[in-house]
Amino acid sequence: MSRPRRALLLGFDACDIGVISTLARAGKLPTFQRLLREWSFAEVRNPYGFFVGATWTSFATARSAGKLGFHCWDTITPNYERRLTSPLEVVGGRFWDVLAEAGKKVAVLDVPHSRAREGQAAWEVSEYGAHDRHFGFRASRPAVCDQIASRFGLHPIFTVDAFAERHFAGDDYVHRERSLRSPEEEGAFLSDLLSGLKRKEQLSYWAYAQEDWDFFMAIFGESHAVGHQSWHLHDASHPRHDAALARGLGDPIEKVYAALDAVLAGHLAKVGQESTVLVLLSHGMGPHYDGTYVLEPFLTRLDEFERRGVSGSLAGRVVKGGWLALGDRGRRLLAKPLTAAARRHFRKSQFSAYYENDMGPSVRARQRFYMSPNNSVYGGVRINLVGRERSGLVRRGAEFDAVCKQLSKDLLSLLNVQTGEPVVQSVEKTEDHYRRNEIDELPDLLIDWRHDAPIETVWSPKTGFIHAPYWHWRTGDHRPEGFLFVKGPNISPHTDFGAIENGDLGPTLCALFDVPLPGVDGCPIKALANS
Repeated sequence: MSRPRRALLLGFDACDIGVISTLARAGKLPTFQRLLREWSFAEVRNPYGFFVGATWTSFATARSAGKLGFHCWDTITPNYERRLTSPLEVVGGRFWDVLAEAGKKVAVLDVPHSRAREGQAAWEVSEYGAHDRHFGFRASRPAVCDQIASRFGLHPIFTVDAFAERHFAGDDYVHRERSLRSPEEEGAFLSDLLSGLKRKEQLSYWAYAQEDWDFFMAIFGESHAVGHQSWHLHDASHPRHDAALARGLGDPIEKVYAALDAVLAGHLAKVGQESTVLVLLSHGMGPHYDGTYVLEPFLTRLDEFERRGVSGSLAGRVVKGGWLALGDRGRRLLAKPLTAAARRHFRKSQFSAYYENDMGPSVRARQRFYMSPNNSVYGGVRINLVGRERSGLVRRGAEFDAVCKQLSKDLLSLLNVQTGEPVVQSVEKTEDHYRRNEIDELPDLLIDWRHDAPIETVWSPKTGFIHAPYWHWRTGDHRPEGFLFVKGPNISPHTDFGAIENGDLGPTLCALFDVPLPGVDGCPIKALANS
């Protein structure tokens, strides 16, 4: 069986397979429709609980998220202080560097959370068209950035403040003067996002034509940006949906996905039959419904309840008798959307301060558990362990297990006041999914929120009401499901490969070229590595 002369990977960051499938069935994405009908495919499992921050770094290094050393843009140290993190903390090398150092001709564009370094063997450009910004627009070869800027111009959304070394996402700020975009700003944002995608497409074609590459990879970030910023115009059930604007502007997600479909078609037209081609939808998107803003006040209130007991606590006075004691009429009233007056009341209440202001090291040091930053889709809780945290309060072993068990029970009892339903689907120990490092800064518990309704006002028997309205401009957020389309000279068409691991893709690509990738957690996917 002959080995492929070339391999190509096109990645669409946070591009949702559900949206793709719906639009393709409607005939709006002809290229993806063909892939769904003819190509082989697999579901991609991303790192449990940490996929928002670890999907691309796990992909790049083929390492478990528990060993990466990077899972979120900020963290809390064992001294209870918040600190910004950096992808420079990622442990492990990148698989494309291994390929390049083995003598393969490799070109890479815009892998998120990666930095092109001058002098490296692979030809690489980073943070031209990537949603996540850390290091600024860079290239591995001198003068390439200038060539790109003069030939194609900078991306009007992603390459704003092109060479700044700071952590931000350009799509959060471009064309937004106030907390939410005006209709005019929504239109300008979409126009510039599509314009930037056209520039990135031409840049990718130019890069592809530079040499006879053995492996070429380009990642497109526009699906990520439009999912975060414009989900409310796509989803008619979203609380911020503006039907008139959606009719006038059109569905931004549909427009960007259609443009990506054309980008895919253009790349496939340039690829020979001898190549193995992978099309990766890294993970998905959905409405930004989660309990992140209520988590910190809930944990503080819960710890206060446990330490002081019901008597004398605000929780005891507010909810004496519990949820059931409210009666059917009371529960029906609470399940209705809050009135404007109620929102004003809660906004003025002491609970709001818990989410508006960080608790600070001194408060965390006094609590047995506290919120551990973990982006937003999965909540994170850190237990204040003796011997690990500076002023640990919970001993390892039986006491740790008991605290986790009770905390999980309390989290599962937390109710969404507007729906009357629980806000948490499950709570799991991180150690049940990952081998922990003694000095890691990972959460100890991972909370899988429900995502079927907004979570702004919650209630539990121990904490009472907590109101923390979601004020952020992002209306869409990540979903863990990834998807892979693949076609190669030795791959049978329309084969379902089942579920594969995100961290196995790098080893598989190395195996295609008979290049070993030692010291990693991932392993080659045999059905693909033999293509």
